[in-house]
Amino acid sequence: MSEATEGDLLQAIRESLQKDGTLGRFKGEIRAAIMTVLNRNSECHDAPKIPDETKLINDLIREYLSWNGYLYTEQILSAESGQSSDRTGRDVLTTKLGVMDDSKTAKIPLLYYIVSAFQNTDDS
Repeated sequence: MSEATEGDLLQAIRESLQKDGTLGRFKGEIRAAIMTVLNRNSECHDAPKIPDETKLINDLIREYLSWNGYLYTEQILSAESGQSSDRTGRDVLTTKLGVMDDSKTAKIPLLYYIVSAFQNTDDS
């Protein structure tokens, strides 16, 4: 049996890191860190004010991404949009949207709840 070469070892490590999600997590963290640095450097200039509606939409998307386990995508959205890394609480989002949250709807992201409400309206 032949000995593994350095290239074979690196390929096996890469495949293992891809399989368990570690490589994707590292890539996401690096992208988020790069966006944070770029945003920090661009803060010298006056950043355009983000409309409240855009902030609300971004918060809904961030809740959806987080619920689905897309944590690094959520971090990148936060960095790119220039919003705080702290997520807006669900209670604040439901108040802004004027929707009631109950035990059934609290288990899903608000985007699912909103889409479902519009689908049910179309069925009527």
